[in-house]
Amino acid sequence: MKCRYCPRALRTKESKARGYGPICGQKLGLIPMPTPRRTATTTPVKPVKPVMTATVHPGQTAIPIQPQLPEDHQQ
Repeated sequence: MKCRYCPRALRTKESKARGYGPICGQKLGLIPMPTPRRTATTTPVKPVKPVMTATVHPGQTAIPIQPQLPEDHQQ
């Protein structure tokens, strides 16, 4: 038995009962397009360790580093 919309041969019982194959059915909107499969869940991301400041050796003073933005100079 052949498809009623194209010359392809119908192979499954369902296609023969409908009279058209899945390709023509999807092209003509008679059969809904297959939904994509869900992707496998990814493993959770390990938490990042906080950045620690370098240790201060005896006899040294710890100075906090604070970024300073350049001031706009008016001309």
